[in-house]
Amino acid sequence: MKLIDGVFTVYVGKLLLVRFLLLLSVITIIWQMLDLLNYSDNIMAAESATANSLLYYVSLSAPQIISQFIPFAALLSIVFTLTSLSMSSEITIMRAAGMSVNRVLFPIGLVCLFIAVAHFAFQEFMAVGSAQRLEYWRANGYEKDLPPSGTSRTDIRLSFENSFIEAKSARRNANKTTLNDVTIYTREGALIEEVMIADTALYENEQWYLENVRHLDPNTQQVITNSREKWAVDFKPEFLFSLTLNPDRTSLRELRDKINQLRNDQVETRSEMTSFLGRFSRPLATLIMPLLGAIAGFGIHRQGVMLARAINGSVLGFSYFVAENISLALGKLGVLPAIIGAFFPFLLFLVVGFAIVLAMESK
Repeated sequence: MKLIDGVFTVYVGKLLLVRFLLLLSVITIIWQMLDLLNYSDNIMAAESATANSLLYYVSLSAPQIISQFIPFAALLSIVFTLTSLSMSSEITIMRAAGMSVNRVLFPIGLVCLFIAVAHFAFQEFMAVGSAQRLEYWRANGYEKDLPPSGTSRTDIRLSFENSFIEAKSARRNANKTTLNDVTIYTREGALIEEVMIADTALYENEQWYLENVRHLDPNTQQVITNSREKWAVDFKPEFLFSLTLNPDRTSLRELRDKINQLRNDQVETRSEMTSFLGRFSRPLATLIMPLLGAIAGFGIHRQGVMLARAINGSVLGFSYFVAENISLALGKLGVLPAIIGAFFPFLLFLVVGFAIVLAMESK
């Protein structure tokens, strides 16, 4: 029996892993083609752009696509594998030989554990870094031979004291920080008192300076221009970059440090903590896919019923992804505590998955 168990584990494990890799490759290629079609005009519009620019874009965007679709590919490959094993009566044979549902699912769970660990490592060491470089490249119009990125942000929108600040991008190299296309709305209560528009904002010698500034008074509709002036605002670049960090494009260590800095500044960090914990909960999604997809492999073998089981298994898996995204969004908005927003769907569907396995075991 141990020999049969070993052969079955290797056989099912290889079957699932090959299908997972094939599905992930197909999904990645299709999504990458659609993404490239969407951005190819902007990439080729940059000066000195060549075909290598498109290849460079693919090299930066592909890791993000792969990381995003790993759990989807795992779910579909599990459903396909269990359905094919059920159609060929291999699951029936194993069950007749005395294997429990848990034992039949063991090799699938083992492969999913390997995928989850690989997903986390790939996400942290490949996808995050490529996302940072792509964001910097995109913020600079896909220009070729750009200098080192330093720290960059795009589409900045933040509220500080009685001002609301918008900027197209921000970049920090060494001790110099630059904001581009800056718009500052100064409020008096709920009303806008003044609007300032500047080409750039520079942080030099512990002071912000605005260049090519236009002042608009909403009451008189008068516009006053200055080539350069001081910007009397009391926040440092570190605070700006902490408030505007993108968790999906930030390493876990940097994200942790930014959260601690925001806490020291007495700023609410529930959104950032939800994103931080979500970086752990997303790879865990692959671990419960065997439980949710188990319904596809057990039961009556009539074709219509088998198709319905495969669809039900897929729907359960996709329901998890919907619940996960909703829960993470609620956590980032502050409706749910960070740990609940990140892990509640996993725990909920873990219970549902075990309930399905127990139901299959009793049949």
